[in-house]
Amino acid sequence: MSSSSVHPAWRLAEPWPAILVAPHALDEPPELEDFLATLAARLGETVEVVEFLPSADEKHPWSVLVRLPGHPTPVLISCERTKRMDEVPAGISASVAASGFTIVVESLLDGEDPRMIWGRLAMVSAVRPEAIAILDGSTGRWFDRGEIDRDLSDLELGPPEDVLWRVQAVSGSENLDQGTVWLFTRGLLRCGLPELEMLEVPGRDAAAASKLIDALAGLLLEDGPPAPEIPYPLGPGIDVALIPWREVVETLDSESLGSEADRAALSQETPNPLQARRAAICDIEPKGSFKRLWTWPQNAVGHFARPDAAIYRSDVSTSRASAVARRSWAVAVEAHRSAAPDTLLLAGIPLGADSEGRVEHAWLQVEQASTEGGSGRLLRATLDGRSAGTSVEFRSADLDGWRLVRGEHAIGPEDSIDPLGFVASAPAGGAG
Repeated sequence: MSSSSVHPAWRLAEPWPAILVAPHALDEPPELEDFLATLAARLGETVEVVEFLPSADEKHPWSVLVRLPGHPTPVLISCERTKRMDEVPAGISASVAASGFTIVVESLLDGEDPRMIWGRLAMVSAVRPEAIAILDGSTGRWFDRGEIDRDLSDLELGPPEDVLWRVQAVSGSENLDQGTVWLFTRGLLRCGLPELEMLEVPGRDAAAASKLIDALAGLLLEDGPPAPEIPYPLGPGIDVALIPWREVVETLDSESLGSEADRAALSQETPNPLQARRAAICDIEPKGSFKRLWTWPQNAVGHFARPDAAIYRSDVSTSRASAVARRSWAVAVEAHRSAAPDTLLLAGIPLGADSEGRVEHAWLQVEQASTEGGSGRLLRATLDGRSAGTSVEFRSADLDGWRLVRGEHAIGPEDSIDPLGFVASAPAGGAG
């Protein structure tokens, strides 16, 4: 996606960098030569050194600018003494606090596939086994060693696309059922996209709204953002419009968060990403006869609240989810066979494409299953006229997802939970 193809309302003046921070379980800094040798061995290719940068002091042993194979922009790799870090997950907080040195990797995600570039940068930051975790400086998200090895280290498959952003929610009310929430992404600016946000969302609808934002972010990474006010489809008959945020906050309720003052107070970064290029996700038709009032897309959010929602997915999401689902389908089938009768196995399959080439994805409640495929009944009607309950046969090679469901508990191939352990331990009808 070139900047020239982006509507001026969303075009960024300057690229935003990606910064990944990986504290290591080391008392002494790694030797630069050893680090580069380990990196070259992992890549299976030569790492070109562009420049050795001078060391400021003993707290910053070395910095080097390199070029990686297939990466269009130079990458800055630095070793520095580990600083105090806030909001570290409890499971790794002790290890991070004891870390002596940190590897910091910085570059731009400019290229055809920012997801794969991000994955390459993550691999660089944690290429040594002493890496405890990775902190994404843009999103504030941590990835522990298990996640690094399981989700981020496959250079062919690449990481999940949602590593590129994170949805954050803030509210002025302690009781979300009585107040509204301001939802916004962090991380999309470095991908050449406007950050997304949704304003004045009732707290009870925040979870569904977050799912909508995730789905939209993945699609925009491939399509690029539409011009302001142009309906953008998220699923069959489910459209939203993107509006420059300043046009929306002009009519914010005084009790709702998201004003200019709120943005200045919430982020001390320079430049402030909360005041950068941002698109508010709204209903396709504004309210009001005299002054247009853009509001959150209530109908679209309601669609995402449904467990069987039919939505469009990005090609990357579909391809990666399909690969992971197919790899683990046999285990899901085995778990379902050993489970209690109230445990359901759902299979996600692609259906036909619409006139624009978007593929509808549907869920089946599986009735018969083997490692090669099976059959099940549609949970909802489809665009091609098949009604809910219609029996559909499928092959495991066509899967793009599966879910094991027991009561309010559910897992899928993307979860770090053993399916056999899940069906053996999940209490029926319990709270998730």
